Parts: sequence; C-alpha cells; structure tokens
Amino acid sequence: MAWSSSNRRERFNPGWERTRKLILERDHHRCQWPVTDEFGFTHICGRPANQVDHKVRNPSHDDDSSENLQSLCQYHHEQKTCQESAEQRRKNRERRKEEEWYSHPAYRRTVS
Repeated sequence: MAWSSSNRRERFNPGWERTRKLILERDHHRCQWPVTDEFGFTHICGRPANQVDHKVRNPSHDDDSSENLQSLCQYHHEQKTCQESAEQRRKNRERRKEEEWYSHPAYRRTVS
C-alpha cells in the first residue's frame, strides 16, 4: 500500500521513531522473518533490515509493544504486506458475496 493512500501515519504514536530505532537495535538491524531452507530447517532471514513491522495487524489500533514488533528487510516486509492484502481482499469478497446472497427478496423481513 502506498503511503499516499494510507492513514497509517495518522495512527503512529508520537514516539514511533524512538520505538522503531529501539526495535532495529534490539534485532541488530537484521530481518527477523522466518525462512525454511532446502533441508527443512527454519531460521531467520538475517538480511539487513531497515523496516519495523507489526507481527499481528489490528485495523483499529496498532499494538506497539516490543513483543508485537519485528525488524524486516524490504523484501519480506513487502511479502508480508502482500499476504495481508490478499487475505483482506478475500475476506471482503466473501463478505460482499454473503451480503448479496442475503439481499435476495426471500431473505428480506417483512413488517406487518
């Protein structure tokens, strides 16, 4: 999602830059995304990280606790964002489909 069409900046806490810096330092500026190698072992990506991401996304408010933040490289941040966007689009399609189904006249309540 482009920043130009996002309201995320408005939701940032006033101390976000400090929080971001602390998380990057905690993670030694290394991407924390779990990757699985060809042998089936999982380890962190470890590439240089310049972005801080919320592990669990909440659309109503951002949980900026250190437990919910991780350092990510640009590639894995984009991958995670794409996954979250695809999931949200899927949910929206299902919601619209259900709304369309229940908008059928057979499901409308009639008031006597």
